[in-house]
Amino acid sequence: MKQDACRTGYPSIDRPWLQYYTKEAADAELPKCTMYEYILERNRENFNRVALSYYDSDITYGEMFDRISHMAGVLEAEGVCEGDVVTICMINGPDTVCLLFALNKIGAVANMVYGTGSIRELKKQLLDAKSEFVFTLDIYQEKFLGIAEEVGLRKVIVTNLTEEMSPMNRMGAYTLKGMQPLPLPEDVRFCAWTRFFEGKRGDSRTCHNADAAAVITYTGGTTGGAKGAVLSNKAIISVPHQVILRGDVKRDQLWMQVLPLFIAYGVTTSLLIPLAVGMKQIIRIPMTETIAEFYKMFKPNIIVYSPAYWEKFADDNEELDLSDLILPTSGGDALRLPVEEKINAYLQRQGCPNPIMNGYGMTEVGAAVAVSFSRRTYRPGSAGVPFVKTVIAAFDPETGKELPFGQEGEICIQAPSAMLGYINAPEETEAILQRHDDGKLWVHSGDLGYMDEDGFLFVSGRMKRYFMYVHDGVHKKIFSLDIERVLLRHPAVDNCAVVPISNPETMQVPVAYVICKEGAGEAGKVEAELRKIAERCLEGGYLPVKYIFIEKFPLTRIGKVDYRELERRANSQ
Repeated sequence: MKQDACRTGYPSIDRPWLQYYTKEAADAELPKCTMYEYILERNRENFNRVALSYYDSDITYGEMFDRISHMAGVLEAEGVCEGDVVTICMINGPDTVCLLFALNKIGAVANMVYGTGSIRELKKQLLDAKSEFVFTLDIYQEKFLGIAEEVGLRKVIVTNLTEEMSPMNRMGAYTLKGMQPLPLPEDVRFCAWTRFFEGKRGDSRTCHNADAAAVITYTGGTTGGAKGAVLSNKAIISVPHQVILRGDVKRDQLWMQVLPLFIAYGVTTSLLIPLAVGMKQIIRIPMTETIAEFYKMFKPNIIVYSPAYWEKFADDNEELDLSDLILPTSGGDALRLPVEEKINAYLQRQGCPNPIMNGYGMTEVGAAVAVSFSRRTYRPGSAGVPFVKTVIAAFDPETGKELPFGQEGEICIQAPSAMLGYINAPEETEAILQRHDDGKLWVHSGDLGYMDEDGFLFVSGRMKRYFMYVHDGVHKKIFSLDIERVLLRHPAVDNCAVVPISNPETMQVPVAYVICKEGAGEAGKVEAELRKIAERCLEGGYLPVKYIFIEKFPLTRIGKVDYRELERRANSQ
């Protein structure tokens, strides 16, 4: 799409990223329907194609929609109504997919929780959502048994990871992996999945409210307690549809579904895009296989995974023909430029037609608002360009004014995928969803970055990763990123992360976790040199009081650096 020659210098007005889209894409209307209606309408002539393949068990689109309708009828007969919140504590599988859309068909809200979370966290998520129905895996059932009375559960429906596998794979899971189904608890509220759905039939109503809440999905919790973001049908659909408007994903491609469905990215992008396009997706239990392993098994055209897995893929340096890998995509955490270059060098050596496609997003905007779609929208170190109906700009954290191209500030997003709000957290909602002087609602990301004049987004780091330092009665915010940038100048440092520990005199002081490059030498020598660099370039509260050398960072359940865990370790030493 041709851009107006008259530029103002401000991203939200000039929107230079539109040059990478056709006029038809820029002018297109986003769908106004539910998730269920969206995928049904786009696949009415596609019922014979395989939709989901789970450990050698294939389900066509026609079979998938039959299952969804049957499950919706059962749910409605069991008293699940429009607006009710039903908790799904499961991971990837055809049963999870069909349940999600069955709930959506009748207008119920899917509360996507993570089974390995703490009991306290699960209780809060159930109580905040007022959820009386739970669908869970047998490996998590004891947690719900312990809190069923306290949170007022009416029914807990239990399945297992092997239920949808082919007979051969199921037998292998039993004998080789020890994945035999666990017996149900002796509690009348607990019911086996097969018994709940078998023998019951009946039509259900179909909800048509595009503005209604569809999914509650939880933030990663890396900078505070996890919060439940409520996403509407319209918001969720806008993510895959904006990707589809680019024209890069095709029905004859093969999609690898390995991201967990309890995260926003798993639903809006990794599940909805292939279903909306009508392609076949291979579903695997998340995080159990490397990229090399499932590439050798399936030769997928599209893989979306976190940076840590792509880096391991490159480090293993296995000889593979990657010519079928059309869109290798990284998401979930920042991809540092040296790592990006290492991954791209490996991909190129193995014949991959495109560099790693980086993206940017957060749970509160449906997990994705910018991405590198192709070589034309790829720029080293960037997170790609905004989606066609999305506006991204940097704002001055102090004045609240938009910054021109190239100036770093807080990344703010104006997107059709913006959440309705956090569940049961009005103050936190007001802090992140703010109406600006232009009268429009912007999502404040808490990330630092800038837009360049060609429409590329560059992310510097977390603005909210700071700690308080008190000196002479004055409270000062110390940003971890400022310290990390200095330490990364040392040629032996591959990566570092700065977190605070408590201090009785200054409130908090910084501790630096350091990962050295291979062959960097003795840690004591590196530490002495880092201290000299820090003393030369930093002062006062910015000086790390301790350097801890580790081989790798702990990761959250969605593949991000777990800064809270690093902080916990630092404070316990």
